[in-house]
Amino acid sequence: MPRKAKATYKGAVKRNYSKRSTSGKIKSNKQTVDGIKFASQLEAFTYNKLKDAGLEFDYEPRSYEIFPGFTYIGDTWEQVGKKPDLENKGMRRVLPITYTPDFVAKDESWVIECKGFANERFPYVWKMFKQKLMNDNRGKITPPATLFIPKNQKQVLFCIQEILKLNC
Repeated sequence: MPRKAKATYKGAVKRNYSKRSTSGKIKSNKQTVDGIKFASQLEAFTYNKLKDAGLEFDYEPRSYEIFPGFTYIGDTWEQVGKKPDLENKGMRRVLPITYTPDFVAKDESWVIECKGFANERFPYVWKMFKQKLMNDNRGKITPPATLFIPKNQKQVLFCIQEILKLNC
């Protein structure tokens, strides 16, 4: 029995709903609000809602070193770029891994990281960031910052409600 063809209409446009480009990187729509360039529409939305709520915060205030750099003293043969041959990359400095959160309270009591679509690297970086906050907080009476990762506008609004409860 032959398969039935799917009905299409003339002039139909095939849409690509993928958030990934052909290079594998996640695409986002950059936006500028109050002269600040945001990496996504969700970040711009979050900025506006935090301002509307009267909260004191900074956008990407600083980078945290979550894994220190070091010098590897042995040989390490690696492919560089698209060259097919291996090169010795030993005896070189390995850069530290850093992380810059999107929004941080002025008193560092909360952090918001807007993540529509997380890349493969983010879960590891986020775990290392949490560990850094715990290590930096050792011996202190107050708990480390409250962390939020909203993925949509509804979740951003929830985060702001929770932050307002914290500040009461």
